[in-house]
Amino acid sequence: NQQSDGSFGTGGLYKSNVAVTSLAGMAFLSAGHVPGHGQYGKNVDRAIESVLSSVKTSGFIRRDGSHDHGPMYGHGFATLFLAEVYGMSPKKEVHDALKAATQLIIRSQNKGGGWRYSPDGRDADISVTVCQMMALRAARNCGLAVPKSTVDQCVEYVRKCQNGDGGFRYQLVPF
Repeated sequence: NQQSDGSFGTGGLYKSNVAVTSLAGMAFLSAGHVPGHGQYGKNVDRAIESVLSSVKTSGFIRRDGSHDHGPMYGHGFATLFLAEVYGMSPKKEVHDALKAATQLIIRSQNKGGGWRYSPDGRDADISVTVCQMMALRAARNCGLAVPKSTVDQCVEYVRKCQNGDGGFRYQLVPF
């Protein structure tokens, strides 16, 4: 169900959403379909192009005109997808977009150590925070610099969100 622009997602809510496209791309990768190779290699190539076309000059990955609840989710999944294809794609654009997207995540961490729906750094929740940390870990695995302080602050945020029974609350309020 890939769209003509390389994106995935149907209906009004998630059509052309970078998170859906990135997760679909990673599903293909996990099944052995890599850029230009495998039965669905061309689909992976088109998903990469779709994500790359959504990268803003700030490094924020968000498709204009698509509905997305919490665009930092999409940004995190798109950054993770680019990190996964980085070593498989000869495109310089993948490296450049991955680097810019990683820097946006680092810059938008809030004072409490987490992230939320927008890259404004005002508040945080555990699900968006974990999404950004997965993207940062993948970027670091590719050789991109991720400050230890960014990781340490995030780990501390997640630890503070843990309840006494071992579960986790959605948000740590106040920061």
